[in-house]
Amino acid sequence: MLVGLVCCLYGVIRPDQAESATGATPVVVYTVQPGDTLWDYASSITPADGDVNETVDTLVRINNLDSVSLRPGQRLLVPER
Repeated sequence: MLVGLVCCLYGVIRPDQAESATGATPVVVYTVQPGDTLWDYASSITPADGDVNETVDTLVRINNLDSVSLRPGQRLLVPER
């Protein structure tokens, strides 16, 4: 009975192992042009049945953007589709 209790407690207190994706996501690099906005660029790369908001969120996240403002010459990592 003691062995069973120890096994149960071990299952409760042992840390879970972290899991991550097995492969890298292929990306392309886009250089921001004068007049580009993040929304316009995201709209141009979002599939017809996709959500532009999700594309904007993804671009902000993977490029560690503090805002949605872009500067000409800035380089953005963009997931390949």
